[in-house]
Amino acid sequence: MSEFISITILLFIILDPIALALVLPSLLKCVPEERRQKVIIREMFFALALLLLFFFLGNEIVGVLGLEQSTLSISGAIVLLLIALGMVFPSLAALTTASAPSGEPETEPFIVPIAIPMIVGPSSISFVMIKGAQFIGASSSLSFIGSICTAWFLGLCIVLLSPYIIRKLGRRGSLAMERVIGILLILISVQMFINGIDEYNRRTDAAPETTKSLQTE
Repeated sequence: MSEFISITILLFIILDPIALALVLPSLLKCVPEERRQKVIIREMFFALALLLLFFFLGNEIVGVLGLEQSTLSISGAIVLLLIALGMVFPSLAALTTASAPSGEPETEPFIVPIAIPMIVGPSSISFVMIKGAQFIGASSSLSFIGSICTAWFLGLCIVLLSPYIIRKLGRRGSLAMERVIGILLILISVQMFINGIDEYNRRTDAAPETTKSLQTE
């Protein structure tokens, strides 16, 4: 249960629905007011489908590309760190998927840029693939799927309530919350990086022992 809660919270932070709520008004300027909620719900469902797709196909992608768990952990940590830095330091916002694209869309958004990369970005894809390689086929895979759906549902609620939240917090309050979340992501990314290094060291330390035992035989 504790693992379910921790994964749900971490994925919720990575999805960062608060950042999306801040930029949605500019992204949906060309969409009629009465249709905006339907567009948001549609894009959120696209995002959920993509998360589940990367979860179920994570092992296949890792196998085809010849990647190791340590590689995924370290690369995911780097991407997450860049995104977190962009959240804490607005001058680095170009590094994050939380930034609104330059120029306003001329038509109604469809998958891009809301579902990808605003919701499902490099950090969430890396996270789901890393965990997917660990959980897929195991009895705990249903728990991880539940974490994905729970984090997604919480994000959907925040995005749908975003006009009310922004009015209550104000622009400065919303940005302050965004920076607090960014600091948390920096801590998480450093821990992911350390875990990746530890996993790599364990693999390299185990390799000579395996070779030695084979020579002995």
